Amino acid sequence: MKLKPELKGYAYILLATVAGSTVYVFSKAALNQVSLAQFGVYWFSMAIVWNTLFTMRSAEHRQFHAISRKSFKVLVLLGLIEMVATGTFYAAISVASNPAIPSFLRNMEYIFVTLLGVILLSERFKGMEIAGVLLTFTGALVISYQKGGSPNSYLTGSSGLMLICTSFYAIRTITAKKFIKTITPTMLAINRAIFLLLLATVLLTINGQGLKIPSNALFNIIIGSFMGPFLTSIGQYSALKYIEASRAAIIQSTTSLFVVLGVFLYFGHLPMAYQIAGGLLTIGGVVLLMLGRSNPIKMRFGTQVKRFIQNSR
Repeated sequence: MKLKPELKGYAYILLATVAGSTVYVFSKAALNQVSLAQFGVYWFSMAIVWNTLFTMRSAEHRQFHAISRKSFKVLVLLGLIEMVATGTFYAAISVASNPAIPSFLRNMEYIFVTLLGVILLSERFKGMEIAGVLLTFTGALVISYQKGGSPNSYLTGSSGLMLICTSFYAIRTITAKKFIKTITPTMLAINRAIFLLLLATVLLTINGQGLKIPSNALFNIIIGSFMGPFLTSIGQYSALKYIEASRAAIIQSTTSLFVVLGVFLYFGHLPMAYQIAGGLLTIGGVVLLMLGRSNPIKMRFGTQVKRFIQNSR
């Protein structure tokens, strides 16, 4: 039975959501034993391997296709964005006491995606959208609460790093959506892994660290890199071909619920009660925001961005 394009998009984003939730668990387990640079070299080397094997699965992908100068520039831009976004993402997981905390804070990305649309289109938030934004930021503040914490501890901690991470991921999402028809999901995934491997290699060299790591850390990296940079990236980029970013955001906002379950099963502990409450607020905020922007009375966010791009060419 052949799936309709929209159902195919939902299937891809559900795959990305479940696979993405395991990234927090396996990466945290590995980062407990190795440095961020060592982790990056192995993690993204494996990501290139998984994505290359996937690319070679058919005769169509085995054929060489020249990349246009415009597409090459876009890939370089996306690679640089990923260096900041993904670098701070894994740094946030590394310093977090519980990887479920950055997974809740990741929901801020959808707020920033929408804010970019507002800036580009000179729109205004109304009703449910305003409630969604306020609810998400309230949840983020609750999660980030630290008794006696200083502004510096916030900026260098998991919350501050996730603020940087999600803002750059929002830019990545808008840019990828614009060029998803000319640059394939596989190209985007491999390009991402190459740039991040380059960053990790530079950091490893600067810090004078070696490549020797514990075997169980390597095991977590192998499993996590398959689920994360491979399955999650392919699922996310493929979904953008069939459904709008706002619809995908509603499903992906539940990633943290899967993370909480995974962390409990793997590490045997849960976030603090107030952190879970804050996390649920962020999920509720994203749902309210995206439902508001999908109001049939107005044009959907994804369609608006698409028309803006077409008119600006």
